[in-house]
Amino acid sequence: MECLSCPDMTLADWGQNLMAKLGGRRFPLSASFEVTERCNLDCVHCFINHKGGCPWQKSGELSLIEIKTILDQMAEAGVINLLLTGGEVFIRPDFVEIYRYAKRLGMLVMVFTNGTMINERIADHLADLPPYFIEVSTYGHTRETYEHLTRVPGSFNRYRRGFELMIDRGLSLGLKTVLMTINRNEISQMKSFAESLDVPFRYDGMIWPRLDGGLQPLKVRLSPEEVVNLDMEDHHRWTNFIQMHREKKDLYPRREMVYSCGAGYYGFHVSASGQMSMCMMARQPAYDLRGGNLKEGWDFLEAVRNKKRILDTPCQTCKAAMLCTQCPGWSQMVHGDDETPVEYVCEIGHLRLQYTSSIQQS
Repeated sequence: MECLSCPDMTLADWGQNLMAKLGGRRFPLSASFEVTERCNLDCVHCFINHKGGCPWQKSGELSLIEIKTILDQMAEAGVINLLLTGGEVFIRPDFVEIYRYAKRLGMLVMVFTNGTMINERIADHLADLPPYFIEVSTYGHTRETYEHLTRVPGSFNRYRRGFELMIDRGLSLGLKTVLMTINRNEISQMKSFAESLDVPFRYDGMIWPRLDGGLQPLKVRLSPEEVVNLDMEDHHRWTNFIQMHREKKDLYPRREMVYSCGAGYYGFHVSASGQMSMCMMARQPAYDLRGGNLKEGWDFLEAVRNKKRILDTPCQTCKAAMLCTQCPGWSQMVHGDDETPVEYVCEIGHLRLQYTSSIQQS
């Protein structure tokens, strides 16, 4: 029965109320925790790409005790939203214990997985103590496309089976994909599949270089024109771009400071080896949690957050700023600094500006 004195509030509304109470004060509300960089798949586009059985990678990962200690420190610091990600999180035999520990600390836990390692036991554990949300990566609607991309025979059936096990248990699920030359023609089918199960679907067409500097993923990325055309085909997505441009076209968030997002202000990232950084993509500089604690790490990130721009780049006065995903993470991955714009990202931003402006003028 609905309680008339306690009206329902969406998580977004709740979050906005909480942010308002902070009054602009810096606070670690959200964290992403990469519990492993290893994966059981071998996806052509992956920016990490460490094999599941890689011994040196496994030996460098945080232990269960170390992870629990960091989770304790997160809870004490006030972290509310926690993303557990990888690699593939379930490649760790102790992941269910990690997950349940985080849940019992009172955090809203989201899990990223490819779903291929979900079995009855794992699905039952998740249903027993449900996460806020589980986002499952899908790489194609057909087996041929999916396994062309993952390079692991049999992975498509395992992904579908894992997804079905979680659907059957009523878990809160979403589907996401990374679009590239291999699976671009199946986006409508992937979206329809998600809609048929009444689960949200999202996609990303931005493919990054690898963390080790490898450029292999760029061979399958879409052209800037294809990325923006896909934006325009998605009515909701394109409407948001138009609205954003209309409301914020005169803002220049990169005029003075290196960081213009919430990284290091409301959120942070912890890598599989315990390196605490601004976000999942901007990994330098980093604070070693194995040699310190999260409070010191958060103080360390404050200095990073307050870093002012030193390079004279077009980003400082670019009219496409609010339609562009250029950030220190992109600059670090491609140019090795925090500020140099990435041409590919820049082209996409300017195309979005060109098309949104023409629509508003017509």
